[in-house]
Amino acid sequence: MPPRQATARPWQERWDEIKPAPFRLAREVLPGLFQVRTRGSRAYLVVEDDITLIDTGNPGSGIRVLKALQEIGRSPDDIKHIVITHYHIDHVGGLPELQKYVNARTGVHLAEAPHVESDEPLPNPFIHPLLARICEPYLLRQDPGSARVDVHLNDGDELPVFGGMRIVHAPGHTAGSISIHFPNRGLLLVGDAMQYKFGRLMLPSRLFTQDMAAAADSVRKLANLDFGTLCFSHFRPILVDADAQVRQFAATLAGPPA
Repeated sequence: MPPRQATARPWQERWDEIKPAPFRLAREVLPGLFQVRTRGSRAYLVVEDDITLIDTGNPGSGIRVLKALQEIGRSPDDIKHIVITHYHIDHVGGLPELQKYVNARTGVHLAEAPHVESDEPLPNPFIHPLLARICEPYLLRQDPGSARVDVHLNDGDELPVFGGMRIVHAPGHTAGSISIHFPNRGLLLVGDAMQYKFGRLMLPSRLFTQDMAAAADSVRKLANLDFGTLCFSHFRPILVDADAQVRQFAATLAGPPA
């Protein structure tokens, strides 16, 4: 069954209606990299002549991305790529809305793409059965509907973005979770592959992670990469010597090196 198609509304019709947010939504992490405060998580704008958007937040976050573009003096026409780190609603929920306004190619890991494209509600992210039952009605009300996927991503895929962008398959949180490495910029965006709380790196939450052993394997895999800056979807970034911290954390996890 083909995905539901929302009636397109040109973004120009809304552009002059958009009022600035009461607080700044776009924060520059590095020159050319902006963290955007969406609903429930953080998206990223990789800004060059064209823009690549990483993740889209919860449903209703599309307007925040548009406001963030206004803040940095750019327009939706500048977004040429959208990359989704995994299918959870706080990362993909804004995608159907944004695809009404943005003519960009959307890339999702091949294991996640069926969830994003399906007319069926997104799978319940809660691992504990009781929590899953309690939250099911809310999740069904919030389900964003299907979205278009143009590119099925896989480990090692590269895009000529920001000096070179490489997809790193990092399963565990979900089967098709990815991290995004910019080796020439010393930058890694991990999505939800790790948490960073109280100055400490941690594995992703057990409440939402399908396979904790695989998540630990993915951390050990990411520890083999070189990067000075580490960005998360729910936490402040590590801006200096991030790879050394990840290697120290990976060394505390049981299991053979990745």
